[in-house]
Amino acid sequence: MPATPLVHSSSQRLSLAVAAALSGLLATATPALAQQKGQATVLEEVLVTAQRREQNLQRTSVSVTALGRQLLEDADLPELTSLENLVPNLNFRIGSDGGNSTMQAFIRGVGQFDFAVTTDPGVGMYIDGVFQSRTIGANLEFADIEQVQVLRGPQGTLYGKNTIGGAINIVTRRPGDEFDLDLKLSAGSYQHREVSGYLSLPLIENTLSASVAFIDRESDGWQERRGPDAGGDDMSGGRAHLLWRAGDSFDSHLVVDAVHQRQEAYPQVLAAFNPAQTFPFFFNTFVTPGDPCCTPNTDIDKSNVLNDRDVDDLDSRGASWTNTWHLESLQLQSITGYRKIESDIGRETDNDPADYNYNLNVIDTEQFSQEFLLSGLAMNDRLDWVAGLYYLSEDASQTTNLTVAGGLFEALSSLPLDVTTPTGIPYRFLATALDLSYDYNRVQDTTSYAAYFHAIYSLTEQLRLTLAARYTDEKKELDVYSVKRASQTPILAPGPTDDGACSDVVAEGPGSRYQCEQSWTEVSPKIGLEYDINDDLMAYVSVSQGFRSGAFNGRPTATNQISVADPEIITSYELGLKSQWLARRLILNGSVFFNDYEDQQFLVNRSSASLDGGLALIVDNAGSSSITGAEIELSALPTEGLTLTASLGWIDAEFDTFDSIDPATGLPQDLSGRPFADTPELTWNLMAQYDWFFSGGSSLKLLADVYYKDDVYYSNDEASESFDTLHADGFATWNAGLIYSTSDNRWQFALHGRNLGDEREIVGGFGVDAFGITNVAYTAPRRYYASVRYQL
Repeated sequence: MPATPLVHSSSQRLSLAVAAALSGLLATATPALAQQKGQATVLEEVLVTAQRREQNLQRTSVSVTALGRQLLEDADLPELTSLENLVPNLNFRIGSDGGNSTMQAFIRGVGQFDFAVTTDPGVGMYIDGVFQSRTIGANLEFADIEQVQVLRGPQGTLYGKNTIGGAINIVTRRPGDEFDLDLKLSAGSYQHREVSGYLSLPLIENTLSASVAFIDRESDGWQERRGPDAGGDDMSGGRAHLLWRAGDSFDSHLVVDAVHQRQEAYPQVLAAFNPAQTFPFFFNTFVTPGDPCCTPNTDIDKSNVLNDRDVDDLDSRGASWTNTWHLESLQLQSITGYRKIESDIGRETDNDPADYNYNLNVIDTEQFSQEFLLSGLAMNDRLDWVAGLYYLSEDASQTTNLTVAGGLFEALSSLPLDVTTPTGIPYRFLATALDLSYDYNRVQDTTSYAAYFHAIYSLTEQLRLTLAARYTDEKKELDVYSVKRASQTPILAPGPTDDGACSDVVAEGPGSRYQCEQSWTEVSPKIGLEYDINDDLMAYVSVSQGFRSGAFNGRPTATNQISVADPEIITSYELGLKSQWLARRLILNGSVFFNDYEDQQFLVNRSSASLDGGLALIVDNAGSSSITGAEIELSALPTEGLTLTASLGWIDAEFDTFDSIDPATGLPQDLSGRPFADTPELTWNLMAQYDWFFSGGSSLKLLADVYYKDDVYYSNDEASESFDTLHADGFATWNAGLIYSTSDNRWQFALHGRNLGDEREIVGGFGVDAFGITNVAYTAPRRYYASVRYQL
């Protein structure tokens, strides 16, 4: 049988949410090619099964792209960020912290403006229905993934945690009643070597079964450096399942996983350097006068960094436990989740052995969540409903060690008093003020409670009404200690803060400390209509709200910069169409949407009461915007053996307001003309798959895909020196694969190539004018892989 094509859906009924999104008990979503003797090849119905219910995704009403196991295996996607190649209006950037394992996702222009633990992700990550508070270490590597769902638009009345931009839900494979073995060995470019596998076996017939998935991956880096090359892999991990079924009335599914990673940070390039800026000038004058720093890269695949501190280390472990009771007319579920993450990400940005700029972030998080769901049918099955209670507790700490112009304090402090500035000030008096060896230790505790209700009522056989609402109560407590490491003096001068949610700054040892505490409540409603025009055509319209809770400024450099931003609110209006044509040889789904995005959180200049009208760079609700867009997704069988899938996403995102203070004049300014960051206007992809079946029963499969991403700005600060450098031109990447399977389908031999056009374009970066640096990350070069696989 030909492989499963890409599955698309632009909506989702309540039973789908209960089965897949909430409980993770998705049995399978199996769009496939149904090929019978004497009949034409057609696209099978896309079914989602939960216990004794089945739902066709073509009759659902939430924008979602579902990627099945077969497609994920055939496409050989190397990491989670590869999903943007297959999903419209989804964009990833390389983590601003430099970590290859940090997911910063944007859906329909909504994402995360900072990687710090004080900022919540705009796109939620779920594994088997359990929300991941931090997206560090998110991956697709394990061989037990059954399906990946990418939901676009605000979520909250069907998911445990409120997410303002969308959700990525990874559903793993439940152990079955039959023995299943899958082993894979692969090798490729840059000494890539990998072994992975999956084993499932029944322990007690029809009652108890277990499975385990594992991976071990290593490769050399593709950016040459002094020391280990950057861009390589060194990770291993596993996930184990235990499923107990007590007849038809109860089942219990326990999942535990762990990942161990020790590799270099994602390669970066010093794209521009301004030695006339304050810190480069002092560093080159007093620290390295005979060997000035720093020289921008001339070759993006070579760096002058002595690569012994660029690290992307991770230890992650977690568990989920889903218990389901099947009552006479109801279903009750309990979903318990736990995750512990320890991450060290170090980033050298100066392209020089000198210690000019280095940033190390050590993040430790621990979270616990509990969700209860009750669902059922009422009113002669015309009312399909679910009610949920949700609790989340997260303890997150982040230690940041920042070095800018390392050694400058020591150099200036040792100068005699007669070495002065042109105005006669001894340079040694400036040593403490110019000490930018900052250490921050932040601890944030978050507690979130929620209750939600989602109901679909059949007004007629063809027309259904959706009514839903979510109540959220969220509290955050932040404790910050900071110190200038070289001079052992406070970064923040003791004294009162401008924000009443935060305590006074007090001296503690050589540094200073303060605390912030704030709570927010919000009701997020949803209303929608869906209409079955005929058996092959369905239309829907919906209005929904989402919110992201408030945020603290995680890295103030002055007392007056301590701040708290209010929550963000988004109202999304969507009109969608689901259709299948030509006797199920063509599936075409589309949607148009408008998002009213209010109170967007940014780091901006504001007047400071503590400075008698002076300026402070704080986190505040500076922007409001209008986001208009459209999406089209297609699956087609133009001829026997050939499968085509494609998608198109378009976004027009504009700021209605963006309020700040002009630092030059001190007057208010409207920056609403600035571009939206991390949001390409146009994205599209096309994948073709052709299957040959030989007389002996063996088969050959050829896959090729192309993905295009329009211009992207990785900064929206047009006044910054780095603005133009952090603008990526539109580009396309090509991938292809060849897979041969033996007649019994036990052996499989494959060749894959990624980025075959060797397109090298910017996929992330940052710039700081005072530091004189603009740092960017590029797409990885062309790579090839060969693999052999055995299945039993």
